[in-house]
Amino acid sequence: MLNTRRLAKEIYALNEEMKQLESKRARSMASILESLISRTEPNQTEVQFFRTYTAQIDIKREQLQKLTKQLEREI
Repeated sequence: MLNTRRLAKEIYALNEEMKQLESKRARSMASILESLISRTEPNQTEVQFFRTYTAQIDIKREQLQKLTKQLEREI
């Protein structure tokens, strides 16, 4: 029971982290899209932020899948 509660808390925390990262990534994506629409060179800092946030989100998703599988086994 305690393990189930711990897993649920970790899943919730990961979801919150992913929401924050996705929000940050969306800001970078908007800047990159604006550059593409304007046919200008995208700001390389924004491109790097986008890549970094995307990589972090992918890692969090993998962790979330593992924790979800563990929680399903516990229930």
